Amino acid sequence: MLKVDTQKISPQQVEAFERDGVICVKNAVDDIWVERMRTAVDKNISIPGPLENKNAPRPQGSAEHASSIWLIDADFRALAFESPLPTLAAQVLKSKKLNFLADGFFVKKPESNGRIGWHNDLPYWPVQGWQCCKIWLALDTVKQENGRLEYIKGSHQWGKELRERSNPSWFVEPEPHEILSWDMEAGDCLIHHFLTIHHSVTNISSTQRRAIVTNWTGDDVTYYQRPKAWPFKPLEEIDVPEFNSLKTKKSGEPIDCDIFPRVQVHR
Repeated sequence: MLKVDTQKISPQQVEAFERDGVICVKNAVDDIWVERMRTAVDKNISIPGPLENKNAPRPQGSAEHASSIWLIDADFRALAFESPLPTLAAQVLKSKKLNFLADGFFVKKPESNGRIGWHNDLPYWPVQGWQCCKIWLALDTVKQENGRLEYIKGSHQWGKELRERSNPSWFVEPEPHEILSWDMEAGDCLIHHFLTIHHSVTNISSTQRRAIVTNWTGDDVTYYQRPKAWPFKPLEEIDVPEFNSLKTKKSGEPIDCDIFPRVQVHR
């Protein structure tokens, strides 16, 4: 059963999400969830994820990342299906239906060069539609010095897809635009639209920065066979039973399936 706190998102925050493409929600989860998920991230950081080669250790880098951990880890699964996060997603999307796409974690190591370039999320997912968002949950204090995220205000309304390092002619460094960013504490989260353009800066501090992401879709989102999209490898090469449900999916169909489960949110 999902834990529901309908007071987390105010009408003003929903309005800000629709206008700006991103909001920061303070105290989205409590300290119990924070400690539980810190332990889960630290446990999984050296273990190959379900989409990685199980016989090879995860390559070491300045920014550690893994995807779809909910398929193999009970704590990540609980965060997706039993925490306040699904309710937050359903509220900002104003959606009766909610599907869970995937989770992941990002760990920026101290004094690293793990900068993530400007992009938005939609071109990386095999979906199409407007009601889609990512929740970025902080597990540590987040400041400019250790790699916070920055957003171009209102850029989701441009209706343009941007992959990192794609350098389209229409996109230039965003000096003329207003940038939104927040200092955060563990348990705070960012919720951004899949089309909101954002990046994260380098961690120049002496401490690591851990975060978990969850991705959500609503009523109008359908499957879309997008090239070079998640899971970034042929389905035949993925030895995870839930992915079999994608093999017969066709563009334009509802995304409901084993790998994109529908989440029952009790209001």
